[in-house]
Amino acid sequence: MDYQSAFIQIIKKSVPAHLHLAEEVSCALGISADSAYRRLRGETDFTLNETVKLCLHFSIPLEALNSEMEDVVTFKINNILGNTDSFSSYLDSLDRDLTWLSKFDDSMLFYAAEDTPVFYHFFFPRLSAFKMIYWTKSILNTPHFQGLKVEDMSLPEEWKSKVLDITHKYQGIPTTEIWNEDTIKSTLQQIKFYWEAGFFREMASVTAVLEDLKNLIDMASKQAELGRKYNPVKGTFTDTPFSLYISDLMIGNNHVYMASGERSTSYIGYASFNYMRTANTTFNGQVSGWLDNLIAKSTLVSKVAEKQRNQFFKIALRRVEQLMEEISAG
Repeated sequence: MDYQSAFIQIIKKSVPAHLHLAEEVSCALGISADSAYRRLRGETDFTLNETVKLCLHFSIPLEALNSEMEDVVTFKINNILGNTDSFSSYLDSLDRDLTWLSKFDDSMLFYAAEDTPVFYHFFFPRLSAFKMIYWTKSILNTPHFQGLKVEDMSLPEEWKSKVLDITHKYQGIPTTEIWNEDTIKSTLQQIKFYWEAGFFREMASVTAVLEDLKNLIDMASKQAELGRKYNPVKGTFTDTPFSLYISDLMIGNNHVYMASGERSTSYIGYASFNYMRTANTTFNGQVSGWLDNLIAKSTLVSKVAEKQRNQFFKIALRRVEQLMEEISAG
């Protein structure tokens, strides 16, 4: 196997067409353009140090060249610790991944949603704040959030701009989502738990979060109806294509698959909100096949199947209203 040529092909798949590959390599290695061209033409071999630098620069796992170990997959993870700084890093990582995908003209995002897709929450300030409080207080166990009511917790101000960037980029990427009847269940359970545990001081606070959840469902419904992404803040539709499938099967875990040309990345959810990701070709082929099978056994409700679509979202809204009634009843 000609590893040099194979590695160059892998690098080419990692660079959008409008960027100059030789310039990217020159910058990453700190070498001249001529030296970069010699390596890309195969006249000069990459050293081990250079290979590692390029792998880090282009987010390519070292095992990408090993065709003899198809059962070995390398994942990148976010280093999430019990503090707000690590959650800031999580948001930055999410933003970087969407930035990379948005550079490609033929990009596509597939989201098999065991839970409500993370991007939706960020459009609704009260729900967004609650989810980030839940993740940092209850999942990351951040010390200075312990013993506080939701109303007393102050999130870092820079998170607001971070989530705005994320929502803006998400709205520009064509997306296919697969939901089932349990997709909003975990968020409802989290809200209910916080109310019953006494983490909300005021009923008005938990009701406001539930109202935002209803608005989130309305956003998804609007997108599915027209097959285009909808901005609930502006009350306008974008030109970005959106497809929604309803599945009767258990999804099992959040799976996100990003594709652009010959480059693909899979994201597997773990630890509630976190995810690990890989560009492994064999693994991504399996995920793509799994998604194709799941879609084939699901019902397309975007721009078609009006009755099924309305019934699905009506049931989802009723679940939110039932929790609101339960809370109001004391």
